[in-house]
Amino acid sequence: HKQSKHDDTQHKCDQCDYVAAISTSLKYHKESKHGGMTYECDQCDYTTTHERFLKKHKRKRHEGVQYHCDECEYTAVCNTTLKFHKQSKHDDTQHKCDQCDYVATRLGYLQRHKRKRHEERNY
Repeated sequence: HKQSKHDDTQHKCDQCDYVAAISTSLKYHKESKHGGMTYECDQCDYTTTHERFLKKHKRKRHEGVQYHCDECEYTAVCNTTLKFHKQSKHDDTQHKCDQCDYVATRLGYLQRHKRKRHEERNY
């Protein structure tokens, strides 16, 4: 987080004009756009340029892995998705906008709101 949001370091692709805030994003870009590396599911026709997407696909489509919310009927295929669900639906945390009446259940939603609604736009 600190690297992408508070550090001015830029990671430039040596094969095109792409610029990333963090080195991992540049790595994924190079793999998918310039590396020619593909990962194929051995159980169906699914292909992707990222190994992590293949793992997620297999869990979701072929292994039936599910994470169940202990407060409602919601299920997710990723524990991170379940965590976000619980924060937004069952957590009493509220992030209030200091410029209007908007209230968000997640800090990221408030930040996006403020960027879209309250930042000056220079066109």
